[in-house]
Amino acid sequence: MACRPPPRPSPRSKDPVPSIEPPQPPPDGFPEVWSGSPFRGAQPVPSAFRPEHDGVHDWQQYRGAVARYKWVVVLVSTVGTLIGVAATRFLRPEYEVQATIWIESHDPRTEDRGPIRGDQLLQASSWLQLLRSYVVLDHVVRDLRLYVTPALPADSDLFQSFEVAAPFRPGAYRLAVDESGRAFTLFTTAGDSLQHAAVGDSIGNGLGFRWTARAGALLPGRVVDFTVGTPRSAAEQLARRLRAKTDEAGNFLSVQLTGNDARHVTAVLNAVVQRYVAVAADLKRDKLTELSKILQQQLQYAEHNLRSAEEVFEDFRVQTITLPADRVTPVAPGVELTRDPGVAAFFNMKVEREQLRRDREAIELALAQAADSAASWDALSVIGSVQQSPGLMQALKELTDKQAEQRALGYRYTADFSRVGYVREQVDTLERKTIPGLARALIRELAMRESVGDARIRLASQDLRQIPPRAIQEGRLRREVAVAENLFTTLQQRYEEARLAEASSIPDVRVLDVATPPLVPVRNTAPGVILGAFLGSMALGLVGVVRRDRADPRVRCPEQVTHDIGLPILGVLPHVKVRGAGPEDEHVAQVIEAMRSVRLSLSQTHGGGGPMLVTVSSPGIGDGKSFVSANLALAYSGAGQRTLLIDGDVRRGSLHRAMLTQRTPGLTDVLAKRAPLERVTQATSYTALEFISAGTHFRDAPELLGSDAMVELVTRLRGSYGVILVDSPPLASGVDPYTLGMVTGSLLLVLRTGATSLELARTKLRVLDRLPIRLLGVVVNDVRPRGVYRYHSYLSGYGTADEAEYAMGPPRVRGVL
Repeated sequence: MACRPPPRPSPRSKDPVPSIEPPQPPPDGFPEVWSGSPFRGAQPVPSAFRPEHDGVHDWQQYRGAVARYKWVVVLVSTVGTLIGVAATRFLRPEYEVQATIWIESHDPRTEDRGPIRGDQLLQASSWLQLLRSYVVLDHVVRDLRLYVTPALPADSDLFQSFEVAAPFRPGAYRLAVDESGRAFTLFTTAGDSLQHAAVGDSIGNGLGFRWTARAGALLPGRVVDFTVGTPRSAAEQLARRLRAKTDEAGNFLSVQLTGNDARHVTAVLNAVVQRYVAVAADLKRDKLTELSKILQQQLQYAEHNLRSAEEVFEDFRVQTITLPADRVTPVAPGVELTRDPGVAAFFNMKVEREQLRRDREAIELALAQAADSAASWDALSVIGSVQQSPGLMQALKELTDKQAEQRALGYRYTADFSRVGYVREQVDTLERKTIPGLARALIRELAMRESVGDARIRLASQDLRQIPPRAIQEGRLRREVAVAENLFTTLQQRYEEARLAEASSIPDVRVLDVATPPLVPVRNTAPGVILGAFLGSMALGLVGVVRRDRADPRVRCPEQVTHDIGLPILGVLPHVKVRGAGPEDEHVAQVIEAMRSVRLSLSQTHGGGGPMLVTVSSPGIGDGKSFVSANLALAYSGAGQRTLLIDGDVRRGSLHRAMLTQRTPGLTDVLAKRAPLERVTQATSYTALEFISAGTHFRDAPELLGSDAMVELVTRLRGSYGVILVDSPPLASGVDPYTLGMVTGSLLLVLRTGATSLELARTKLRVLDRLPIRLLGVVVNDVRPRGVYRYHSYLSGYGTADEAEYAMGPPRVRGVL
């Protein structure tokens, strides 16, 4: 075993050759072999067993599973599609109807033009809420009886007169007519009888139903199942089914409704939009009517306030008409200032009184000066009051005349002249008696007039002081009248406008496009159901076959060998239908060519440096290890290499039958020293191929395989043969294959598609990690050229044949064993 070449990594393995680990204790089941084995102290050989897992392998395995079970997938998909087609018979197409409502919007720029009309009822965003309001939908539900649902659409004509009264009992009911057609019975779904009456009577009186079937509708034996719900719940369902949207300007409201019955859903939508327009018109009319009533009440109140204010103002004017007032007097053209007569009279009296005082004081001053000196009385003549006194002015004139006459007489006569004296006496009388007396009388008159003026001024002053409060009160009353008049005028105008708007009110919404029954459904679920059934069943089939494949413990595809087990595949052997056929048979030719490929791969993997010793085994029984061993030996011998095939299955070996030789004596006989090597080595009908059978069965045959005699036998055979193949029992049979693998140092594993258990192979191969056995690779047996294995077959027409004139002796290729 010292000349055995060092182990090399698998050609398909990316892992470097690990370092040799120190010897480990033998595994369970090997005590006898290891206790006295010549291989004591041998180190384990790094195994190529490296399970790999990646996503690519998973997808490849999935594709392989689908390819293997494609008819199962097709069958499941077909059945699922047929179920989907059958299910579409219970589905009804869905129709969609649409109606358009025009919403009038008021433009503030055109309010001053056109007829008088009321304001817009709602804002643009509120029209959608009105559409889904119960004042609209409840009416539609009751008119169309949407709260009652018959089980069969054909029974809808029976409920044309169906109505409910509050309170009523909702629920599911069954109406059954007896065979005679004269009586009916109303049941609950639980079978409880609620009413039994003659045909023609009201149905469901005690339940709140107002329902009388039309004549001839209740035929003998007719059974009608129906469900009665509340109108509000039906309105809620209708609101959820309605879809509405407005444009950006809010002038167009698009309403859509879907359902299974095209005519019914059209009737429902038209009823909704008509009720919607009617409700909008009623709301606007009611709004204008209420507005007119409110304005009328406000107008009456404003009129009452105006009359009260006018009466109070009138009474005030009547009471103060004779009193001074600070009223504005119209200004005459060309006059800059116009004073109030009362105020002017007051100031005139004050001026007059002041003038009287000054005149009085001037007269008194003149009298005082005249008494103290011979002052002139001419100063009196310039006083206004003196000028208005005829007597005093006449006296002053006489004084002036007499003084002038005196001066004239003085110029002509002497003082003794009588006329001069007489004139002098007259002047003196006037100056000393007449004028002072008249002046004093005038002073007394002026003083009296002054006192009278003071009294008048005091009275006028009191009147003038009352003018501002009266003016303020008058202004307040005047404003109250103006405000009341303005309010009355405004309300009267609004009231008239409201009456005109009410009389000629135009609805804010109108139906622009009514709904029409569609001919083509908007949503036909039948194709989708069929497609979904097909895809679902296909997915179910794919998942099923993938799970079935993952649960399958047997080898199915090459990736399971290279990735799950982690071993390289040295060759793939096709399925052989007839082993006895000659090399001219297509299947036999495929096997022969596959064996040549295995021979090449095995030789390359094993390497040179001496004869090739290989143990051939498999995880279980029936994997074809003996078939591979025999035909591989035949392939090596056909290549001109001297080959020895040893049947190492000392328990139940039967390879001698394929080689047409004797079972005894054989391997156990030479190991037990009961027969020489030359006697147990048997020639075969194939050139360069010799065979050693299993030999006689012994109870301790496994110990013989691990004895020194086995090592000595192999050592002797190495010098005589170029290729030594040992057919061992399966790995699951016991210790024999491991012992033979340690003897040869190399192991070739045979797996059979559809037969070899992956878990068994993994379990048995883990033991090799602790043994000095080099695992060369795997030969996949019994492969059918389809699916992932279709590329492992060989092209037909490239088989070998001997021409008669160039034949080189007897043919060496004789088929398969």
